[in-house]
Amino acid sequence: MTTQKDKFTGNGNEQAQGELPLFAAIQTPLSLKVLRLPDVIARVGLKRASIYQRIQMGIFPKPVPLGPRAVGWLEHEVVAWLNGRVQMRGAKSQKCVEGQLPILPN
Repeated sequence: MTTQKDKFTGNGNEQAQGELPLFAAIQTPLSLKVLRLPDVIARVGLKRASIYQRIQMGIFPKPVPLGPRAVGWLEHEVVAWLNGRVQMRGAKSQKCVEGQLPILPN
């Protein structure tokens, strides 16, 4: 019986046809760019306190720990959040017409 470990040792020819290594199963963007807080502030137009408040509320991407006292945000997550805000703008306009504007935190 071949174990998972045996499949990925040696010269690589033991791997079954079409089977991916464990680390390849995780889908990630082609390039991961990490933004530090000043870059996030510049991109989203919010101050530090507002960003962390939204993180606590679960409506802003969580930072990734980079070291003992350093964090950063994945660029694609921040861009996705911004895109969501733009889409909400369109939804708000539609709801304004219907008189159902949701109340969102500042």
